[in-house]
Amino acid sequence: MNLRYYNNICIGVIALGAVLDQSDELSISKLFLIFPLISHQKLLQHLGRNTTKIKSIEKLIVEKTSYFSNFNKRYIDSLVLTINALQYLNDTGYVNVIDGNIILIRPFKYDKKMGNRANKIFNASENVALLLRERPDKLYLNLRVEL
Repeated sequence: MNLRYYNNICIGVIALGAVLDQSDELSISKLFLIFPLISHQKLLQHLGRNTTKIKSIEKLIVEKTSYFSNFNKRYIDSLVLTINALQYLNDTGYVNVIDGNIILIRPFKYDKKMGNRANKIFNASENVALLLRERPDKLYLNLRVEL
C-alpha cells in the first residue's frame, strides 16, 4: 500500500478536526502530534476502544512500546500533511490561529460519508485529546521527538 495515498490531506483534516472537536483549543506544538498518533493502525485501534482508559503518556508508552518505536519518523513524515490540513481547516472557517494556538470555531462532526477510517479516528479522538492535555515539553520528551 502506498502511504502517500493512504495518509492524505483528507485524513489529516479529519484527524485534526476530530481531536480539536474534543479539545476546542490546542497549541500548535500539540497539533503536530495528532497525526503521528493516529497514523499507526494498532495505536489508532487501541485508542478507539471504549475500554481504553488513558492515564498518562508514560503509561501508554510502557504498555504499548512497539507502537511508538518509529514515532519520530511518523512525526517528521506528517509535518507537511499537518500544515496543509491546518491551512484547509483555517481556510474553510473551522479554526482560527491566534498566538500559536489553534481554536476550533465551528463544530467538526463525523458523517457516515467520511468512511470507516474516519469513524476510527473519531472514536480515538477523545483519548488523543486526553493525551494532549500534558505539557508539550513532556509529550515531546516522552515520545522522543527529535527537533
